[in-house]
Amino acid sequence: MVICFIALFVFGFLAIFSAKYRPFAKEAFNCVFKRMTLRKCDMGFDKKLKAKITGRLMRKSPKTGAFVFKNFEAISWFFTIVMIASLAYSAVSIYNIVVYNNCNGPNSGYCAITGTIGTTCPDVQNCTNPNCDCSTSGACICPEGEYCKG
Repeated sequence: MVICFIALFVFGFLAIFSAKYRPFAKEAFNCVFKRMTLRKCDMGFDKKLKAKITGRLMRKSPKTGAFVFKNFEAISWFFTIVMIASLAYSAVSIYNIVVYNNCNGPNSGYCAITGTIGTTCPDVQNCTNPNCDCSTSGACICPEGEYCKG
């Protein structure tokens, strides 16, 4: 189930750009849909992916391939958890950029996406600290360690 879920996201994204991955995306969708409705994945898509991935690893490193084959379900769960955590962290960062014009929230340091340093307040009216600067975007940007209200 887990490998089908990961494959749905990966092949669904790749299918947007290449027709080569569309059959895989369709199979992954069918597998996830059947598993969600508590039916067995009759096409063996998860087994097909497991064989394809471990087969390629076996050619390069038989020990690594054997390890992945034995622990394929645990590795799949690990990548699923990492993917969900990454999506959640990305959603929080997007929220912070929209609200605070900074990827780490109101009281943060450097943001690589926006290029701002220090604290960024969403509202210029909150910018009462004399050490802070009001930018042209309408946000109040303070040096690191400073807050909007003086």
